[in-house]
Amino acid sequence: FKMEESGLDLENHEFVVPVKTIVSMEDVEKFKKSDACKSLLTFIMEMQKSVKGKAKSQTPSNPRFEKLEKLLDTISEFVDKVPPIQQPMRFGNKAYKDFLDLVKSEFENLMAELLPDEGMRASLVEIKEYFLDSFGSYERIDYGTGHELNFLVFLYILGQIGYYAKEDLEALTNLVFPKYIALMRKIQLTYMLEPAGSHGVWGLDDYHFLPFLFGASQLIMNPQIEPNSIHDDRVLQENSSEYMYLECIAFIKQVKKGVPFGESSPMLNDISAVASWNKVSQGMVKMFNGEVIGKHPVIKHLRFGSILKFNPKYWQ
Repeated sequence: FKMEESGLDLENHEFVVPVKTIVSMEDVEKFKKSDACKSLLTFIMEMQKSVKGKAKSQTPSNPRFEKLEKLLDTISEFVDKVPPIQQPMRFGNKAYKDFLDLVKSEFENLMAELLPDEGMRASLVEIKEYFLDSFGSYERIDYGTGHELNFLVFLYILGQIGYYAKEDLEALTNLVFPKYIALMRKIQLTYMLEPAGSHGVWGLDDYHFLPFLFGASQLIMNPQIEPNSIHDDRVLQENSSEYMYLECIAFIKQVKKGVPFGESSPMLNDISAVASWNKVSQGMVKMFNGEVIGKHPVIKHLRFGSILKFNPKYWQ
């Protein structure tokens, strides 16, 4: 993964509207061996490495991301402007569509704030789909790891157009990304989004994957907190605002109150028996490869353009 501060000639680069190119399982196999896949995984692993052994409060705020954090705050305010409606079904509140319509209609304004540089603004035609897909599905009123992946691609492209540099990855991972997760929690709970393609109890989590992958890295070499500490509610209470992994566990316990953790989350329960956070961290990367990158129902929705390039037709 390299930041394209010098590599990408913004003036002459031709950005395109990204499109879905993965159709068959064979395409998925090709994608797993492609440069696009390698670039994404490298980016994710660089993010993971940047927060190794670091609680959120150990990462200083970074002026480069002030506008990006403000953007997420603005979208959080949009949620407040569009309250859920009264409806018979508990899940999938229809007001969610109005919320997404608002985000879409404000897209140009939001991006004018985020990217004052005109050269960078040429990328909007490409960024738009990834950004709008980061908040869930308009049609299905659901959210899952594929939507989370779109937000990651949005961040990846910002790096490629020189919006931030490699030394900024720690703040991106430890400050910006958790802010996105907090926004998604608010959206999930406000509009009762369905989990996309839920594996029921056999998935890692109903909605997210990456906060576990980054969060396990934050806890490497932690003298107090071990993988089995997730069963200690006091540890969760005191540390979930600092560590993404613990925030995820606390959220599950809050949402699935009264259900024994081993029943609601058997996979996370099993992982809590792993000896070290280092092992959990490595396991998360392998699992991400299998459960997100290699899963046809998830990855077939990913779009490809001029930055993240993949077309199985031209792939040997």
